[in-house]
Amino acid sequence: METEKKQLNVRVGARTHELLTARAKRRGVTIQAYVSGIVESEVDPQRDAFVSGLVDDMTDLLVEFEETFEAGKR
Repeated sequence: METEKKQLNVRVGARTHELLTARAKRRGVTIQAYVSGIVESEVDPQRDAFVSGLVDDMTDLLVEFEETFEAGKR
């Protein structure tokens, strides 16, 4: 099912545009498709829940790591 699309105009600096162009080209997509994908993934609630869980897990692992290994001997 196709959802309604809205237009969003964004201005970026010349260097950022250059980098976006290069990354989009490497992926074989237009800059529009590349940037749209970045924006959509950033606001995706499932992605947000996944990343939040991942951060929690990594934080727990860091605490365990620091408890296991002395600073300066890692």
